This record gives sequence, structure tokens and C-alpha cells, in this order.
Amino acid sequence: MIATVTLNPSIDRQLVIDDLSIGEVNRADLDQIHPGGKGVNVSRALKSFGEETFAILVGASLGGRWFDEQLTELGIDHEVIITSGVTRSNLTIVERNGTVTKINEQGFSISPEILEEVRAALGKLDLTNQWVVFAGRLNQGAPTDTYLHLAQHARSLGARVAIDASDVELSDSLWSDGPDLIKPNQHELASIVGRELVTINDVIDASREIIARGVKAVLCSLGADGAVYVTADKAVHAEPVHPVNGVPVGAGDIMLATFLAGGANEGALAGAVAWSAASVALPGTSIPTPAQAAAVEVRLNGDLDSARTLVEVA
Repeated sequence: MIATVTLNPSIDRQLVIDDLSIGEVNRADLDQIHPGGKGVNVSRALKSFGEETFAILVGASLGGRWFDEQLTELGIDHEVIITSGVTRSNLTIVERNGTVTKINEQGFSISPEILEEVRAALGKLDLTNQWVVFAGRLNQGAPTDTYLHLAQHARSLGARVAIDASDVELSDSLWSDGPDLIKPNQHELASIVGRELVTINDVIDASREIIARGVKAVLCSLGADGAVYVTADKAVHAEPVHPVNGVPVGAGDIMLATFLAGGANEGALAGAVAWSAASVALPGTSIPTPAQAAAVEVRLNGDLDSARTLVEVA
């Protein structure tokens, strides 16, 4: 069983429009609506993969109960902790010419009392040797070390900890004896180490710098270049054989979910990249089926071209 914690979930909506006209009335079609936020997306991907999952999330009074309905319909075991405020919406606008515009709301604030309820929800689960995933942007006003304290609490319950966050929220979640895995993209990794990452070797060096601070392993998503899994003594790269086109919203969450479900080691990397790539062509934050993931051919590169320049230079 893999548990996920989402403190700032979102209602993810994708609209399709002919051409976006700024300052004018635009008519759009609602293409997709999904329960979102990184942790929720991880649980949805785990369910599609066939892995048992439990989702803990905080929902505001406006919109929070919708998550309970949606996760129940998806068959995902969960606990929604309701607080005051408005649940955020993340809007993806796709123009028919392929242009994608994203508008992400900040979300509600969170109190120390609600964080105690999150700790209590974790305490209800048997987490011995189970993964707990803390993922997503923190709420307005939340201390940047919020994930640190929650992750250490999960570790005290016997869990293995994975964190998928950004910038200072990620750097402030690291401690000398954990977490077991972090999943930045190359831009987030560059932000942590404070320098540009141009080649795969740059990504590996930056990952090992983070590992030296106490992280056990780094799974870094590289956009069109696939992903690299790095430990203190190993580095493996995987990428789709053929380019994938579409909107990569949620692809990193799907990668993390299927990597953990596949064993969280170098043998799980190719499958995780296939699931992630399969999601890019799907609308919104749709989760691929196993058949869609199996249709993606992935190349596993144990012998790395360390000087290879990344498509998306951070």
C-alpha cells in the first residue's frame, strides 16, 4: 500500500478553445475535469497501475466534499480533512493550434490544527515499510519546512518517504537521514543547487550533491529526455524511443506513482517513463491504462552519454 498526502488539492479543468483572445469574451468547451493536486494524481495513477493506495487530503469547505465523491467513484480509499476556504482550481486552456496556457490558483491557507489532523490520519494507517508520498505546492502561509515535519512523523511510523515539491519547499524538506526519494524535474533540481543544468552529467552531479545531504535517491524527470534515477553509486537514464506530443500536465506525478509501484529501483525506471509518456497525449490529467503505457517503447541507457545536452535546459 502506498499512501499519499495532498495538502493543497485542486480541481483540474481543461478547456478547449479555437483561439484565446485576451480582453474579450471567449467561448470554450469543457474537455476534462479531474480531482487533482500532485498527491491525488499519484493515487489515481496507482489505482490504474493496480497498486493499493490510500489518499489523505485537505479540502476546503467549498469544493472539498467533491473530492470525497470523486475518489469514492474511482474506488480509491481516502480521508478528506475539511477546513474553511475555497478549494483551488487549476485551469488548462488548450487552443486548437496547440498553444497551451495554464492558470493555477494559490488555494486556501492551512492551520496547525489541520496539520495535526493530517498526522492523526497517518497514524491510523499501518505504514511499516510502506511508502508515503508528500507532493505538491504548499498552502498559502504554510511554513516551508511543513513537509519536513510531516515526513519525519511518517518515518517515525515506520514508513519510507518520497517527496515531490518545488524550490524552497523541497530544499527545506531534506534532512540528514532522509527522505528515501525525491522527484524533482530538472528545473526544480537546478533551483535547489543554484546553477544551470545543461547536460545529463550536470543532472547526475546535482543529484549526488543532494544525496550527500541525506537523500537516499533522486528520480529526476527530464521532459522530452525521459528521466534519470540516481543513487550514491548508480545512475540510469530512460527515454521514449519515439517523441511524444501533447500536454504534459501530471506526467511527473504518474512517473513517480508507477516508479514506486514498480519497485522504486533502476528496474522500475523504464516502466515509469512509459506510463508518464503515455499520459502526455491524453487530455487534462487523465491517467493512462496499462495497455496505453505498454504501447510506449522506452530505451534504457545504463551507459550514459554524460555530455548529452538536454532538450529543456534548466
